[in-house]
Amino acid sequence: MVAFQPLRQTGGEALGLGPDAPGAILQPPPETLSLNIGQVRELISRNPDGVDLLCSLARDPRVTVRRMAYRALGRGGRNLAANEDLFREGDIRYIAGADEAGRGALAGPLAAAAVVFEPGFVIKGVKDSKMLTPEQREELYEVIVTRARRVAVVFIDSGTIDSWGLQRVNIKALADAILSLEDDCHFAICDHFELAGLPVPSCGIPKADEIFHSVAAASIVAKVERDRVMRSLDRRFPSYNFVQNKGYATGEHLNALSSYGPCKVHRRSFSGVLPDDEIPLWET
Repeated sequence: MVAFQPLRQTGGEALGLGPDAPGAILQPPPETLSLNIGQVRELISRNPDGVDLLCSLARDPRVTVRRMAYRALGRGGRNLAANEDLFREGDIRYIAGADEAGRGALAGPLAAAAVVFEPGFVIKGVKDSKMLTPEQREELYEVIVTRARRVAVVFIDSGTIDSWGLQRVNIKALADAILSLEDDCHFAICDHFELAGLPVPSCGIPKADEIFHSVAAASIVAKVERDRVMRSLDRRFPSYNFVQNKGYATGEHLNALSSYGPCKVHRRSFSGVLPDDEIPLWET
């Protein structure tokens, strides 16, 4: 049964998810921290299918080690749902994946989605939304929201992004989506971002939408929901052709900004939205 969290728009208040808040972020085991880069590379070559090892290395503080782990995790055509089994121990049953869409757009909201499936459940064709056509995303979206245990979507508008900054609202949007899952989330995997302050343990793994089934599904849901919003905004602001560019910095969009200036849903703090000689000042 799907419990679909209604779409909601959050404001800029209560953005403080700090390290002193409840919850936990997984850390790599100390035995891998003692290995040098060459030893890590050899260890991965001996255990190319060791998802538990690779995921622990993906949390290593060394950038080079993390990148080796990400590359290894993304190879081999693994069952993305099976990769999530690494985190199922003790009372942890439901693994949530979270991802966002619209981070780099010049206009429109940021959308974040979180998705939870029953353990072992797989939707054929689910993968990183950027690797799918719009038609494939729409088709998979309908299956995801029908078959997932729970789906949550959160929007944060352009004004809040301008006021609070993209990084803070990105983290808030992901956290709000995960919190909306309530008791159907025992562990959370985010694409790239580490989230402190959640009531459940979590980890942030770059390119997680290429590694974990629920994160890939969340990337599809966030993208489809945001695209639908941008098509709606196109009817209100037809000069910018949001139905095609979805608010991103295409040549046509930049030309429209040059001709008409920004509209109410443009992110005025982003480079390219305002003329170079105009300094954005936010209302207080």
